[in-house]
Amino acid sequence: MRIIDPPGSVPVVAIAAHPDDVESWCAGTLARAVDGGATVRLLLVTSGEKGSDDPEAEPAAVGTRREREATEAAARLGLTEVAFLRLPDGEVEETGALRRELVSWIRRWRPDVLFTHDPEQPWPPYLSHRDHRVVGRAALDAVYPLARDRLAFPEQVRGGLAPHAVREVWLFASAGADAVVDIASTFDRKIAARLAHVSQTPDPAALGESWRARATALAAPVGLSLAEAFVVLRLD
Repeated sequence: MRIIDPPGSVPVVAIAAHPDDVESWCAGTLARAVDGGATVRLLLVTSGEKGSDDPEAEPAAVGTRREREATEAAARLGLTEVAFLRLPDGEVEETGALRRELVSWIRRWRPDVLFTHDPEQPWPPYLSHRDHRVVGRAALDAVYPLARDRLAFPEQVRGGLAPHAVREVWLFASAGADAVVDIASTFDRKIAARLAHVSQTPDPAALGESWRARATALAAPVGLSLAEAFVVLRLD
């Protein structure tokens, strides 16, 4: 395991399956990137409308609430923009239509660095959320080679979305992570962002304690106090 710095003052995009995914796995690193001058945007593939145990809950209302919570969480982290694709929660499929949509956002936002789920070595092994695996795979395919290649989705190019080459992809929620970022300075903002997801937080104190324990465990092998872990793919 090695210590790495967060992205510097470059455009960054995170693509995640659900509201609160980035808070769980990479919010401390994104906050450090913001502090270093990066412009960070978030694309959420679903609105998490299945995320309620309330027997009276309606998916549309749950999704609307979770979008509001995600927007507030992003503000607490200092993110520039949040967009929602509103695909069905729990039913995301690896389709050409999804790849096309992700390519369009990559070409629109033009990140140097993209964060997404690890689809090949997901954490937890065997029981990772299916939406996480599907979104991570589609995001990687959108990055390479589709967003880069002029003849991929040429209607986008004709419409003004020029091809774009992402330099790095940072995979989170990875069982194969081999690099960590020190998040001691941004851990409190990570927790504050997660607590913006009020509908998903029955016990805020317990959440803070368990997340601190996880960040401490990731940090300990390299002599840090709190960390997040990644696989970093360099494409240039």
